[in-house]
Amino acid sequence: MENGKFNVNELIKKAEKADTDGRDVSDFIDENLSQSQAQAVKKLLADKEKTNALLNSDAAKELFKRLFGGSGNG
Repeated sequence: MENGKFNVNELIKKAEKADTDGRDVSDFIDENLSQSQAQAVKKLLADKEKTNALLNSDAAKELFKRLFGGSGNG
């Protein structure tokens, strides 16, 4: 996080190296974002329509491609 701003690239790097070892997404969010950012992300994820719109965005597809390789289409 730079100057209080969320750094997506830094989070991606952490996610790529993360050993979940039984932890869930909520734990990862709490450990890697500020309290206000974590609350905003959790609120977004709790809304099914907003989450689906986000997951179908070009940015999400690129993120999945970077995290998991491949085309991001599945």
